Amino acid sequence: MGKLMDDSSGYETRTAKSSVRLLCWTLAWAGTMVVADKAELYQWHSSTLISILAIAVNAAIGLGVIVTYIRFLKELDDLERKIQFDALALSVGIGLVGGFTFCLLEAADFISDAEATDIIMLLALTYSVALIVGKVRFR
Repeated sequence: MGKLMDDSSGYETRTAKSSVRLLCWTLAWAGTMVVADKAELYQWHSSTLISILAIAVNAAIGLGVIVTYIRFLKELDDLERKIQFDALALSVGIGLVGGFTFCLLEAADFISDAEATDIIMLLALTYSVALIVGKVRFR
């Protein structure tokens, strides 16, 4: 019985560390995105090189998020991985269908001032809701 408790505790500790690592990478990526965007919007600098550097740093940190998320998925148990993959599948599907529908609505002049961030928010919201539903459903 003690061995089972130790294994479960080790898994929970690894999962918690992996989650915190993923959160830190994600926050760093979001932070560099905001800084790069606002620096460009408010023209905090006048150099094209600085703009390119800020975008490159953001992209590099974004790749770090991807690698960290893949490692996070590999460390999960089968049920948690299923919940994650179901949420990913739903959000990608909704993002593709919603994104193309959005583009068609804009092309037909039903929507003006379309932003890519609208689709990103749709993806994030769908993923978050699907994770919550999956966790409630399988608990």
